[in-house]
Amino acid sequence: MKKLICILFTFIVLISFSFADKSRFYENDKVIDTMYVDSKDGLKVRDKPSLNSNRLCGLTHRHGVKVVAIGKEETIDGITAPWVEILLPRYEWKTFEAEYGWVFGGYLSKKRKAFSIKNWAGKDMVKYMARFPWAENISGQRNILYFEENGDFKMRIEEAAGGASGSWTLDFKELQITTNAAIEYPGDEDYAPEYYSTGYDIEKIDEYYFSANGKLYIPYCQWGIIYNEDYYKKSGSNSSEFNGKMKDFVFLFNCAESAFNSIYRKHTKLKDQFIKYGIYNSKDKDYLESYREYWDPIMEEHQKKAENLK
Repeated sequence: MKKLICILFTFIVLISFSFADKSRFYENDKVIDTMYVDSKDGLKVRDKPSLNSNRLCGLTHRHGVKVVAIGKEETIDGITAPWVEILLPRYEWKTFEAEYGWVFGGYLSKKRKAFSIKNWAGKDMVKYMARFPWAENISGQRNILYFEENGDFKMRIEEAAGGASGSWTLDFKELQITTNAAIEYPGDEDYAPEYYSTGYDIEKIDEYYFSANGKLYIPYCQWGIIYNEDYYKKSGSNSSEFNGKMKDFVFLFNCAESAFNSIYRKHTKLKDQFIKYGIYNSKDKDYLESYREYWDPIMEEHQKKAENLK
């Protein structure tokens, strides 16, 4: 009798854990719209809900994803969770049409893990600096700094139509960056390139800005051009060129809603494209209503297909 009770208890616990795990993907009886990668090794996106399927792309730790459907459960790495169909990040689309893939839900979380450099190594800092161009404002003049992972450095002097190119190095222990570059003004034939070395003593690093030498550096974005598909289509450019730009500015999808609200207020004409890219915004009622009108039918269709795959 005791053995039977023990077996029943274990069975009930297993069912409860399974249900609790799956419930992580729902809120108020609805699928949670946006979830975040919770794996420092990253997460593979596959074409089918199976480890034996083809890899489509990879997502980095803390990356936000638009959830489309909840699929079958599976136990992987000792974790029981459903496969989750997601909208691929815009920069991974091969055309101008949306593309989808599957990730194992055991490595997704409702909330993004807190940003921290506590366990960073030098390579993490290099990737951080290379994520996108950084805007530096100096006495009304804006310089755009480009730190490439291969060590190349470029600077664009926006108001003066000039720039610089060279290299950059990192001392991770001291959090110091040194750039060696030559300033050039292409329109001035009499100007001889001026070589200089500049040091940046990093004082603070946050997810979307860093400070150095008493100055604030924020991501530089030409929103209207970067995100306007019509601009690229009319210019005859292909999707790969557009996606190349999108990848440089992928942080838009990952930024906090408060940051997106600030961006959206300046670029409301791009609302339909933001919605198409799966960028969620719960603070603006008009945006949210349009978002639901667009995505609810798509999610319903995809969920039906996911049910047939179970």
